[in-house]
Amino acid sequence: MPLLSQSLRCFDEVARRGSLRKAAETLHLTAAAVHQQVLNLEAQVGTPLFDRLAKGMQLTAAGEILVASVRRGQRDLDLALSQVQDLRALRRGHIHLAVSPSSAEHLIPQAMQAAMQRYPGVTYSVRTGSGEQILRWVAAGESDIGFCLRRRPPPGVEEGRAWPQQLGLVTAPGHPLAVAAGKPLRLRDCLEQPLILMAQGTELRAMIDQIDAREHRSTRPLVETSSVAMVCRLVASGMGVGFLIAENVAEDVAAGRLAWRPLADAGARSHSCLFQRSGQATSVAVGMFLQYLEAEIMAIRARLGDVEATPLALDAFAT
Repeated sequence: MPLLSQSLRCFDEVARRGSLRKAAETLHLTAAAVHQQVLNLEAQVGTPLFDRLAKGMQLTAAGEILVASVRRGQRDLDLALSQVQDLRALRRGHIHLAVSPSSAEHLIPQAMQAAMQRYPGVTYSVRTGSGEQILRWVAAGESDIGFCLRRRPPPGVEEGRAWPQQLGLVTAPGHPLAVAAGKPLRLRDCLEQPLILMAQGTELRAMIDQIDAREHRSTRPLVETSSVAMVCRLVASGMGVGFLIAENVAEDVAAGRLAWRPLADAGARSHSCLFQRSGQATSVAVGMFLQYLEAEIMAIRARLGDVEATPLALDAFAT
């Protein structure tokens, strides 16, 4: 779809044909009109773009530079317009997702609900597992994309987008640790409280363990569970405190059911990442969903005051 100016179109066509007459025939213009457009462009650039030879028009060095830029620009425009048209025409599609159980409880459903309002014909398959399982499913082609905490991907899988992920203390509203001002909150400041922890083997428990296992090795949790929803329910009832990431609690914090305060320990910050097979082209349906997923992630960060919500890498999933 030509969106170039008339002078650039004439310049490009003369470069392709090597002749004013042949370019004019292609463009359905007179040779004089095409030549005038080329002269106008040369005046704007400030240097000749063609050598006028007996056998035709030949690009100068400056012309070679400009024509390469013009053609790159046209290709980029064509690609962008094609992607926009694909989005406008998106009526059907299917997306295979692999995510952590905690993301499947809040973040992914919220992104899906927003996407379905605009694209109701797109369907989804969602499976949950550990980070290692998620990456295996992506590598085997069983999932289009995987979403989990950052880890080294196996051969054949690459990391795409990544967002900072903060572990924080979850309490009932008004809890002394939630309202205490002054020094930053650390894991060791919380260990005398009744603890409602995610079970061993879950990604959220791994974040706690990596801060400093010695801090809580001798601590016996009041409750251990693989369910984020159970942690939230028990903490809201006042039974104890827990440790969850922002995406797990944003809705409850906004509703006043829970309070959340980030931990200052170095190990409390990780990244949530999207993974796909290396070299895999992103489908229009997947690209669409990722826009809604990113919007939901950024909204959560904004609600909880996370100033480091900017995605770190975009290229692998560019649409």
